[in-house]
Amino acid sequence: MQTLYIDVYFLINFTVDFIALYFAAVFSKVPTTAPRLLIGSAVGGVISCIIVLLSEMLILNIFLSFVGLPLIIALSTRRVSLRRRIRCALAFLVFGALIGAGVNFFYGILDELVYELLKTSGEGSVNRKMLFFAIIVLISMGVFKMLITLFNNTESERSLEIEIILFDKTVRAEAFVDSGNLAIDPMDMRPILFVKADFAGCFLPEGVVMMEDPDKLDAAMRRRIRLIPISRGDKTQVLVGVRPDGVNLIRRDGVKQPVDLTVAIDKEDGTFGGFYALIPSSVVGSCG
Repeated sequence: MQTLYIDVYFLINFTVDFIALYFAAVFSKVPTTAPRLLIGSAVGGVISCIIVLLSEMLILNIFLSFVGLPLIIALSTRRVSLRRRIRCALAFLVFGALIGAGVNFFYGILDELVYELLKTSGEGSVNRKMLFFAIIVLISMGVFKMLITLFNNTESERSLEIEIILFDKTVRAEAFVDSGNLAIDPMDMRPILFVKADFAGCFLPEGVVMMEDPDKLDAAMRRRIRLIPISRGDKTQVLVGVRPDGVNLIRRDGVKQPVDLTVAIDKEDGTFGGFYALIPSSVVGSCG
């Protein structure tokens, strides 16, 4: 009879979930942080252990599997739309399956090649091989570089949550920190926050987004409108901009930091790296 050490089983599932969550977040362009990935991976490892310990309770296992996936994704990602979380969850399942298959394959190789090396008296040999494999995964060069990148906040600083206030409307979105965004408002030399047209429709009248008949807009709204020339490659475009009442950066601790920006609507609806807005890195840096 073989003995399964639950701490070793948790370590392996934690490692696999961490790697799968990381690549799922990168693939689906969902913002995350190292602490969130650690929490999500830990929850995934705990759920896997419960399922193994209570393997005979089929209904409970089905319930844990059904609830566990959205819980892991919610804990591992920052505030994003439901559609993007679903995309991240599907990517997590795919990467988890691929990594799990790799674990089984290499574990079989370890079983053949290093069994005698790790073999000890008693029933602990299989579990010692599992621990040995988990250590190999944790200290592998790829995972090590990934952890260093995450804990240096390189990945997490690529995006942050913003809040736009205009008249009686307040909206929030995840913005990509774009070091190449050097555009300015020619009227007052303020930096530009680019937003997608569908997001702009959440806080602007349709007449502003499409600019079909500006005369129908009220005077207060017309005073907020800007025309912003933008150079893209060998051509120049004029985007419709709006001077909001305020733009705030939402830090991880929930503190709001105001920034002075003009909002420009990109009606071409580029990919924006999977985000709703592009914010200049110079503004983020100036806020510490």
